[in-house]
Amino acid sequence: MKISTIVLGVGVAAASLPAQTFVELPSTAFPSFELPNFSQIPFMQPNARVQMFYDDTEVGTTPLLVDELALRYDGPIPQVGAPGPFSIQQLTIRVGTTAIPTPGADFAANLTQPLTTVYSGPWSYLPDNGSAAPHPWGGPGDSLRFPFQTQVPVALQAGEWLVVDVTMVGNDIQNFGFAHAILDGANTTGGVTNGAATAYGQGCSAGAGLPAASVGASGVFAPGAAHVLTGQNLGANAPVVGIFGLSNSVAFAPLPFTLPGTSCALLASPDFTPVVLASGTGAVGGEQLVLSLPADPAINGVVLYEQLASLVPAANPWGIVFSNGVEVVLGSFTALGRGTYTVAHDNDASASFANVVRAFGYALQLRTL
Repeated sequence: MKISTIVLGVGVAAASLPAQTFVELPSTAFPSFELPNFSQIPFMQPNARVQMFYDDTEVGTTPLLVDELALRYDGPIPQVGAPGPFSIQQLTIRVGTTAIPTPGADFAANLTQPLTTVYSGPWSYLPDNGSAAPHPWGGPGDSLRFPFQTQVPVALQAGEWLVVDVTMVGNDIQNFGFAHAILDGANTTGGVTNGAATAYGQGCSAGAGLPAASVGASGVFAPGAAHVLTGQNLGANAPVVGIFGLSNSVAFAPLPFTLPGTSCALLASPDFTPVVLASGTGAVGGEQLVLSLPADPAINGVVLYEQLASLVPAANPWGIVFSNGVEVVLGSFTALGRGTYTVAHDNDASASFANVVRAFGYALQLRTL
Protein backbone atom coordinates (compact mmCIF):
# COMPACT_ATOMS: atom_id res chain seq x y z
CA MET A 1 0.00 0.00 0.00
CA LYS A 2 2.83 2.33 0.87
CA ILE A 3 4.49 1.70 -2.51
CA SER A 4 1.20 2.28 -4.32
CA THR A 5 0.79 5.59 -2.52
CA ILE A 6 4.27 6.71 -3.58
CA VAL A 7 3.64 5.75 -7.21
CA LEU A 8 0.34 7.62 -7.20
CA GLY A 9 2.01 10.69 -5.71
CA VAL A 10 4.73 10.69 -8.38
CA GLY A 11 2.10 10.28 -11.09
CA VAL A 12 0.10 13.23 -9.82
CA ALA A 13 3.24 15.41 -9.59
CA ALA A 14 4.28 14.49 -13.13
CA ALA A 15 0.81 15.24 -14.44
CA SER A 16 0.95 18.71 -12.87
CA LEU A 17 4.19 19.70 -14.63
CA PRO A 18 3.77 21.71 -17.83
CA ALA A 19 4.72 19.89 -21.01
CA GLN A 20 7.96 21.17 -22.54
CA THR A 21 8.45 21.51 -26.27
CA PHE A 22 11.07 23.17 -28.43
CA VAL A 23 10.92 25.69 -31.25
CA GLU A 24 13.94 25.72 -33.56
CA LEU A 25 14.75 28.80 -35.64
CA PRO A 26 15.01 29.87 -38.41
CA SER A 27 12.27 27.36 -39.08
CA THR A 28 12.40 27.80 -42.89
CA ALA A 29 16.13 27.03 -42.95
CA PHE A 30 15.66 23.47 -41.58
CA PRO A 31 17.60 24.05 -38.34
CA SER A 32 17.62 20.36 -37.42
CA PHE A 33 20.49 20.19 -39.91
CA GLU A 34 23.75 22.10 -40.01
CA LEU A 35 23.11 25.60 -41.36
CA PRO A 36 25.41 26.93 -44.11
CA ASN A 37 26.69 30.15 -42.51
CA PHE A 38 28.08 31.46 -39.23
CA SER A 39 28.77 34.48 -37.02
CA GLN A 40 31.79 35.41 -34.90
CA ILE A 41 29.59 37.77 -32.88
CA PRO A 42 29.30 37.70 -29.91
CA PHE A 43 31.44 34.91 -28.43
CA MET A 44 34.59 35.55 -30.45
CA GLN A 45 34.64 39.21 -29.34
CA PRO A 46 35.80 40.80 -26.06
CA ASN A 47 32.69 43.03 -26.01
CA ALA A 48 29.65 43.01 -28.25
CA ARG A 49 25.95 43.65 -28.64
CA VAL A 50 23.64 41.77 -30.97
CA GLN A 51 19.93 41.94 -31.68
CA MET A 52 18.53 38.80 -33.32
CA PHE A 53 15.21 39.13 -35.17
CA TYR A 54 12.80 36.39 -36.31
CA ASP A 55 9.49 37.35 -37.88
CA ASP A 56 6.05 35.76 -37.51
CA THR A 57 6.60 33.49 -40.51
CA GLU A 58 9.57 31.92 -38.71
CA VAL A 59 8.16 31.83 -35.17
CA GLY A 60 4.45 31.50 -35.93
CA THR A 61 1.60 33.36 -34.28
CA THR A 62 0.67 30.71 -31.69
CA PRO A 63 1.34 32.19 -28.21
CA LEU A 64 4.40 30.69 -26.53
CA LEU A 65 5.71 30.72 -22.97
CA VAL A 66 9.50 30.53 -23.21
CA ASP A 67 11.82 29.60 -20.33
CA GLU A 68 15.16 28.81 -22.04
CA LEU A 69 17.14 29.44 -25.19
CA ALA A 70 20.09 27.59 -26.67
CA LEU A 71 22.60 28.39 -29.39
CA ARG A 72 25.07 26.07 -31.09
CA TYR A 73 28.41 26.17 -32.81
CA ASP A 74 28.99 26.05 -36.53
CA GLY A 75 30.73 22.99 -37.84
CA PRO A 76 32.26 20.67 -38.48
CA ILE A 77 35.55 22.39 -37.74
CA PRO A 78 38.49 20.98 -35.75
CA GLN A 79 39.05 21.97 -32.16
CA VAL A 80 41.95 24.42 -31.91
CA GLY A 81 43.61 26.61 -29.32
CA ALA A 82 42.78 26.90 -25.64
CA PRO A 83 40.26 24.43 -24.23
CA GLY A 84 38.45 26.99 -22.06
CA PRO A 85 36.33 27.60 -20.17
CA PHE A 86 36.21 31.31 -20.98
CA SER A 87 34.62 33.87 -18.71
CA ILE A 88 32.31 36.77 -19.47
CA GLN A 89 32.17 39.47 -16.80
CA GLN A 90 28.62 40.55 -17.65
CA LEU A 91 26.19 38.84 -19.98
CA THR A 92 22.69 40.22 -20.37
CA ILE A 93 19.99 38.56 -22.45
CA ARG A 94 16.64 40.22 -23.08
CA VAL A 95 13.72 38.74 -25.00
CA GLY A 96 10.49 40.16 -26.34
CA THR A 97 8.70 41.33 -29.46
CA THR A 98 8.72 44.42 -31.64
CA ALA A 99 6.41 45.83 -34.27
CA ILE A 100 9.04 47.76 -36.23
CA PRO A 101 8.59 47.12 -39.98
CA THR A 102 12.30 46.45 -40.64
CA PRO A 103 15.20 46.55 -38.15
CA GLY A 104 17.86 49.20 -38.63
CA ALA A 105 21.15 50.25 -37.08
CA ASP A 106 19.62 52.18 -34.16
CA PHE A 107 19.33 49.63 -31.34
CA ALA A 108 16.77 51.60 -29.33
CA ALA A 109 14.63 52.48 -32.35
CA ASN A 110 14.31 48.77 -33.18
CA LEU A 111 12.25 48.21 -30.04
CA THR A 112 8.62 49.32 -29.88
CA GLN A 113 8.15 48.00 -26.34
CA PRO A 114 10.48 47.03 -23.48
CA LEU A 115 12.11 43.61 -23.56
CA THR A 116 12.23 41.23 -20.58
CA THR A 117 15.62 40.57 -19.02
CA VAL A 118 15.89 36.79 -18.82
CA TYR A 119 19.52 36.56 -17.72
CA SER A 120 21.95 39.07 -16.24
CA GLY A 121 25.25 38.16 -14.64
CA PRO A 122 28.63 36.54 -15.30
CA TRP A 123 28.84 33.50 -17.55
CA SER A 124 31.41 30.86 -18.50
CA TYR A 125 31.41 28.87 -21.71
CA LEU A 126 33.43 26.24 -23.54
CA PRO A 127 34.69 26.63 -27.12
CA ASP A 128 33.85 24.36 -30.02
CA ASN A 129 35.06 20.84 -29.22
CA GLY A 130 35.22 19.79 -32.85
CA SER A 131 32.22 17.47 -32.76
CA ALA A 132 30.47 16.41 -35.96
CA ALA A 133 27.81 18.56 -37.60
CA PRO A 134 25.26 19.51 -36.64
CA HIS A 135 26.56 20.53 -33.24
CA PRO A 136 24.25 19.88 -30.30
CA TRP A 137 21.98 22.63 -29.08
CA GLY A 138 23.60 24.29 -26.09
CA GLY A 139 27.14 23.51 -27.19
CA PRO A 140 29.78 21.72 -25.12
CA GLY A 141 28.74 21.22 -21.51
CA ASP A 142 25.47 23.06 -22.24
CA SER A 143 27.46 26.29 -21.86
CA LEU A 144 25.45 27.85 -24.72
CA ARG A 145 22.15 26.94 -23.05
CA PHE A 146 20.61 29.76 -21.06
CA PRO A 147 17.81 28.96 -18.58
CA PHE A 148 15.70 32.05 -18.03
CA GLN A 149 15.51 33.80 -14.67
CA THR A 150 11.92 34.61 -15.58
CA GLN A 151 9.52 33.09 -18.10
CA VAL A 152 8.60 35.20 -21.13
CA PRO A 153 5.29 35.07 -23.03
CA VAL A 154 5.79 35.51 -26.77
CA ALA A 155 2.75 36.26 -28.94
CA LEU A 156 3.55 37.59 -32.39
CA GLN A 157 1.03 39.34 -34.56
CA ALA A 158 1.42 39.41 -38.33
CA GLY A 159 4.34 41.66 -39.24
CA GLU A 160 5.99 41.54 -35.82
CA TRP A 161 9.37 40.15 -34.79
CA LEU A 162 10.72 38.07 -31.94
CA VAL A 163 13.80 39.87 -30.55
CA VAL A 164 16.70 38.33 -28.65
CA ASP A 165 19.03 41.09 -27.46
CA VAL A 166 22.45 40.04 -26.11
CA THR A 167 25.06 42.35 -24.59
CA MET A 168 28.42 40.97 -23.53
CA VAL A 169 31.16 42.76 -21.60
CA GLY A 170 34.60 41.46 -20.66
CA ASN A 171 34.88 38.19 -22.56
CA ASP A 172 38.38 36.84 -21.93
CA ILE A 173 38.62 34.37 -24.86
CA GLN A 174 41.30 36.46 -26.59
CA ASN A 175 43.53 36.32 -23.51
CA PHE A 176 44.13 32.61 -24.07
CA GLY A 177 44.97 32.50 -27.75
CA PHE A 178 42.73 31.55 -30.62
CA ALA A 179 39.83 29.12 -30.13
CA HIS A 180 36.66 28.52 -32.12
CA ALA A 181 33.46 29.99 -30.72
CA ILE A 182 31.65 30.60 -34.00
CA LEU A 183 27.86 30.35 -33.93
CA ASP A 184 25.78 28.49 -36.49
CA GLY A 185 23.25 30.31 -38.64
CA ALA A 186 21.91 30.98 -42.11
CA ASN A 187 22.17 33.96 -44.44
CA THR A 188 19.29 34.94 -46.64
CA THR A 189 18.89 37.16 -49.67
CA GLY A 190 18.24 40.86 -49.45
CA GLY A 191 19.15 43.33 -46.78
CA VAL A 192 21.93 45.90 -47.00
CA THR A 193 24.49 46.36 -49.76
CA ASN A 194 27.17 48.84 -48.75
CA GLY A 195 27.86 52.01 -50.70
CA ALA A 196 31.01 54.12 -50.72
CA ALA A 197 32.48 57.37 -49.39
CA THR A 198 34.99 59.56 -51.22
CA ALA A 199 36.74 62.68 -49.95
CA TYR A 200 36.60 65.88 -51.97
CA GLY A 201 37.59 69.51 -51.61
CA GLN A 202 39.97 71.10 -49.13
CA GLY A 203 39.59 72.15 -45.52
CA CYS A 204 41.01 75.29 -43.91
CA SER A 205 43.04 75.84 -40.76
CA ALA A 206 41.95 76.77 -37.25
CA GLY A 207 45.02 78.99 -36.90
CA ALA A 208 48.23 80.11 -38.52
CA GLY A 209 50.68 77.27 -39.03
CA LEU A 210 48.11 74.61 -38.09
CA PRO A 211 47.06 71.75 -40.39
CA ALA A 212 43.80 71.97 -42.27
CA ALA A 213 40.65 70.60 -40.69
CA SER A 214 39.71 67.21 -42.09
CA VAL A 215 36.74 64.88 -42.06
CA GLY A 216 36.46 61.09 -42.33
CA ALA A 217 33.52 58.74 -42.68
CA SER A 218 33.18 55.13 -41.59
CA GLY A 219 30.45 52.58 -41.08
CA VAL A 220 27.92 51.13 -43.51
CA PHE A 221 26.74 53.53 -46.20
CA ALA A 222 23.29 52.24 -47.01
CA PRO A 223 19.61 52.44 -46.10
CA GLY A 224 19.00 50.51 -42.90
CA ALA A 225 22.53 51.18 -41.66
CA ALA A 226 24.54 53.92 -39.97
CA HIS A 227 27.76 55.74 -40.62
CA VAL A 228 29.75 58.22 -38.55
CA LEU A 229 31.74 61.34 -39.29
CA THR A 230 35.06 61.89 -37.57
CA GLY A 231 37.23 64.97 -37.70
CA GLN A 232 40.64 66.37 -36.87
CA ASN A 233 42.22 69.82 -36.44
CA LEU A 234 38.89 71.53 -35.77
CA GLY A 235 40.05 73.66 -32.83
CA ALA A 236 40.40 72.68 -29.19
CA ASN A 237 37.03 72.29 -27.47
CA ALA A 238 35.32 74.07 -30.37
CA PRO A 239 31.63 73.68 -31.15
CA VAL A 240 31.41 71.54 -34.29
CA VAL A 241 28.50 71.37 -36.72
CA GLY A 242 28.03 68.19 -38.71
CA ILE A 243 26.75 69.10 -42.16
CA PHE A 244 24.71 66.48 -44.02
CA GLY A 245 23.22 67.60 -47.33
CA LEU A 246 21.70 66.51 -50.60
CA SER A 247 23.67 68.90 -52.78
CA ASN A 248 27.22 70.04 -53.38
CA SER A 249 26.17 72.65 -55.93
CA VAL A 250 23.56 74.82 -54.25
CA ALA A 251 22.39 75.85 -50.77
CA PHE A 252 21.55 79.48 -49.88
CA ALA A 253 24.09 80.32 -52.60
CA PRO A 254 25.98 78.36 -55.24
CA LEU A 255 28.45 75.85 -53.80
CA PRO A 256 31.27 75.78 -53.05
CA PHE A 257 30.77 79.02 -51.12
CA THR A 258 34.05 80.51 -49.91
CA LEU A 259 33.99 82.87 -46.94
CA PRO A 260 35.32 86.19 -48.26
CA GLY A 261 38.92 86.80 -47.34
CA THR A 262 39.57 83.17 -46.39
CA SER A 263 40.25 79.79 -47.95
CA CYS A 264 37.36 78.26 -45.97
CA ALA A 265 34.55 76.90 -48.13
CA LEU A 266 31.13 75.42 -47.51
CA LEU A 267 31.04 72.31 -49.70
CA ALA A 268 27.68 70.70 -48.78
CA SER A 269 24.14 71.96 -48.36
CA PRO A 270 23.32 72.20 -44.63
CA ASP A 271 20.12 70.15 -44.66
CA PHE A 272 20.78 68.33 -41.36
CA THR A 273 23.13 69.98 -38.87
CA PRO A 274 23.72 68.34 -35.46
CA VAL A 275 26.10 70.15 -33.11
CA VAL A 276 28.78 68.54 -30.91
CA LEU A 277 31.97 69.63 -29.12
CA ALA A 278 35.47 68.83 -30.27
CA SER A 279 37.96 67.39 -27.81
CA GLY A 280 40.92 69.26 -26.38
CA THR A 281 42.89 68.16 -29.41
CA GLY A 282 40.28 69.46 -31.85
CA ALA A 283 38.88 66.04 -32.75
CA VAL A 284 35.41 64.53 -32.97
CA GLY A 285 34.80 60.79 -33.05
CA GLY A 286 32.99 57.85 -31.58
CA GLU A 287 29.23 58.21 -31.87
CA GLN A 288 29.21 62.01 -31.73
CA LEU A 289 28.05 62.42 -35.33
CA VAL A 290 26.04 59.44 -36.55
CA LEU A 291 23.66 59.31 -39.50
CA SER A 292 21.29 56.36 -39.12
CA LEU A 293 19.08 55.76 -42.13
CA PRO A 294 15.79 53.86 -42.41
CA ALA A 295 15.69 50.57 -44.27
CA ASP A 296 13.78 52.16 -47.14
CA PRO A 297 14.53 51.16 -50.74
CA ALA A 298 13.28 54.61 -51.82
CA ILE A 299 16.67 56.05 -50.84
CA ASN A 300 18.77 53.39 -52.57
CA GLY A 301 21.62 55.06 -54.43
CA VAL A 302 21.02 58.54 -53.00
CA VAL A 303 24.12 60.73 -52.91
CA LEU A 304 24.89 62.70 -49.73
CA TYR A 305 27.44 65.43 -49.19
CA GLU A 306 28.93 65.78 -45.72
CA GLN A 307 31.32 68.18 -44.01
CA LEU A 308 32.32 69.60 -40.62
CA ALA A 309 32.31 73.22 -39.54
CA SER A 310 33.74 74.49 -36.26
CA LEU A 311 33.46 77.82 -34.48
CA VAL A 312 36.93 79.15 -33.75
CA PRO A 313 36.81 82.94 -33.23
CA ALA A 314 40.54 83.48 -33.73
CA ALA A 315 40.78 81.41 -36.93
CA ASN A 316 39.65 84.14 -39.35
CA PRO A 317 37.34 87.17 -39.48
CA TRP A 318 34.31 84.90 -39.69
CA GLY A 319 35.35 82.62 -36.83
CA ILE A 320 34.39 79.57 -38.89
CA VAL A 321 36.58 76.64 -39.94
CA PHE A 322 35.45 74.18 -42.59
CA SER A 323 36.84 70.70 -43.20
CA ASN A 324 37.05 69.10 -46.58
CA GLY A 325 33.97 67.17 -47.72
CA VAL A 326 32.87 63.57 -48.11
CA GLU A 327 30.63 62.36 -50.92
CA VAL A 328 28.60 59.34 -49.76
CA VAL A 329 26.88 57.21 -52.38
CA LEU A 330 24.35 55.04 -50.57
CA GLY A 331 24.16 51.38 -51.39
CA SER A 332 20.82 49.61 -51.26
CA PHE A 333 18.32 47.79 -49.11
CA THR A 334 16.22 45.04 -50.69
CA ALA A 335 13.47 42.83 -49.32
CA LEU A 336 14.56 39.90 -47.18
CA GLY A 337 14.23 36.40 -48.56
CA ARG A 338 13.62 35.01 -45.06
CA GLY A 339 12.23 36.66 -41.95
CA THR A 340 15.54 36.84 -40.08
CA TYR A 341 17.87 39.73 -39.43
CA THR A 342 20.87 40.62 -37.28
CA VAL A 343 21.92 44.03 -36.00
CA ALA A 344 25.17 44.11 -34.02
CA HIS A 345 28.18 46.02 -32.80
CA ASP A 346 31.24 43.82 -32.82
CA ASN A 347 33.31 45.58 -30.13
CA ASP A 348 31.11 47.85 -27.98
CA ALA A 349 28.31 46.49 -25.79
CA SER A 350 27.12 50.00 -24.93
CA ALA A 351 26.98 51.33 -28.50
CA SER A 352 23.77 53.04 -29.53
CA PHE A 353 24.22 52.16 -33.19
CA ALA A 354 25.23 48.95 -34.92
CA ASN A 355 28.26 48.66 -37.16
CA VAL A 356 27.02 45.32 -38.56
CA VAL A 357 23.62 44.86 -40.23
CA ARG A 358 23.14 41.48 -41.83
CA ALA A 359 20.42 39.35 -43.41
CA PHE A 360 21.30 36.48 -41.11
CA GLY A 361 19.46 34.22 -38.69
CA TYR A 362 21.23 32.57 -35.77
CA ALA A 363 20.42 28.93 -35.13
CA LEU A 364 18.28 29.25 -32.02
CA GLN A 365 16.32 26.77 -29.95
CA LEU A 366 13.58 27.98 -27.58
CA ARG A 367 12.17 25.80 -24.85
CA THR A 368 8.50 26.44 -24.36
CA LEU A 369 5.97 25.42 -21.70
